[in-house]
Amino acid sequence: MASKKSLSEPEAVVDLLEGQGRDRLKDFLAGQRWFAAKTHRIDSVEVEDWAALTPDVLLLLLRVDGERYYTPLATGAAGDIAAADVAGLLEGRALIDAHVDPSFGRQLLAAIASERQLPGRAGRFACHALPSHAAATMDEAATTRRISGEQSNTSIVFDRRLILKSIRRPQSGVNPELEILHFLTSRTRFSHVPRLAGWIEYLGPSGQVATLGLLQEFIENAGDGWRHTLATLDDLCEALARIVGEGDPERADDRIASNAGPLTRDIRELGAITGGLHAALASDPLLPSFSPEPVTHEDVGRWCSRIARELEALLSDTTSIPAEAFPGLRAIREALRGASGHIDAAVGHIGLLGSARTHKIRCHGDYHLGQVLKTDDGFAILDFEGEPARPLEERRAKQPPLRDVAGMLRSLNYAVHTTVGRRPPAERERALRWLATWERHARRAFLDGYGAAVAESPVRLVPKSEEELARACAVFELEKACYELRYELNNRPGWASIPAGGILRILESEVSG
Repeated sequence: MASKKSLSEPEAVVDLLEGQGRDRLKDFLAGQRWFAAKTHRIDSVEVEDWAALTPDVLLLLLRVDGERYYTPLATGAAGDIAAADVAGLLEGRALIDAHVDPSFGRQLLAAIASERQLPGRAGRFACHALPSHAAATMDEAATTRRISGEQSNTSIVFDRRLILKSIRRPQSGVNPELEILHFLTSRTRFSHVPRLAGWIEYLGPSGQVATLGLLQEFIENAGDGWRHTLATLDDLCEALARIVGEGDPERADDRIASNAGPLTRDIRELGAITGGLHAALASDPLLPSFSPEPVTHEDVGRWCSRIARELEALLSDTTSIPAEAFPGLRAIREALRGASGHIDAAVGHIGLLGSARTHKIRCHGDYHLGQVLKTDDGFAILDFEGEPARPLEERRAKQPPLRDVAGMLRSLNYAVHTTVGRRPPAERERALRWLATWERHARRAFLDGYGAAVAESPVRLVPKSEEELARACAVFELEKACYELRYELNNRPGWASIPAGGILRILESEVSG
């Protein structure tokens, strides 16, 4: 890193960004992976607030067309910095994304360890550390590495011991990930998450709070659960292609069970870890934001109504799309039109959560194979922010934990179809038969592991019987598949057949049941 010059007059930087440097700042923002409105021209950029972390680093909150962004900037020699990381030029100095500078992470780490309070123009930037996980144990010479490829945040790893995640679009209110990790770290013994070490927040002039960064334990891993599952399913298809002949289903079933045994055991363990997570989240009746609450008839009615509305909206959406858009669209339309009674019955299975006297709790909210890391002792669960498109209060609301379970089961289905799509065209039909068999084994393994672990919860979270659990879970799978189908139709039409098949399977199961 080239030598830096001090920002002895940070107000001059703010004046530049709000004045003659605004167009350069707009170009910088539009080119960032974490910027959410890349397809729209930026009209307005304003500096909401700022504070000096050091003489050469500013912590900035920007308002870009009304949306808030956290954008720390540092200084450097313009010729040494990639153009995409330069937000402006001032008196021969480059204003750069501070995450490019290795010293920025160490400076912020020190601020968290000492719990610094940085006065801003209107509010203040506050750093916090958990006493039992003090960041001060990190050496000033700790190696730092910015993680590449992130879409919505920016993370820095310290000596493969800690990871600092900057939340680029901080919303006003309590951040769900901070809240859940703080709870799991300080009030439970659940070990399959990165332990929270500290955080940074902004306190506005009216008392509103927004989380800007999270400092967590770095977990050694072999990649996320999605890549682990795809790689193993690829190997399974290769092995079966070598040893199973055409028209030999019994031998195929036996080979699937033996060759996929390690992956199926992994999925069972993932189910057990998921059940352990939910039991931990249900373990404190004294903390109002986490105390389990009995599922009421009002809850059941509200959830049923919401899913029914989503099904109706989906039918409306698909009606306006040409049938040639993808092969399964016509079947989805016919299923939705002709199965209204079965849909009502399927959605009505949510009532089992009330009759079984289950409880709603804080949940992950966006649970799938990409949200877990494969580790030596199983899996670690990440990213408790919930579905980013949903309002903050909805993401913090207590939910039936089967919504997380359904998300993971849908992810297994996506893994199967993604693997099939990567096979040579002539092999796909046979690969789909094989992997559909594996998926049935994997679903059962996940639910078995989950059921055994969640039974340790201090309150009942799911129906007692396996059959009732499966029926109630299918409703949330239906809800998730509807969400997926709408997303795929709008963004990746070629993938729409995956959630469409999931919807048909659930509705056909209801008819045959």
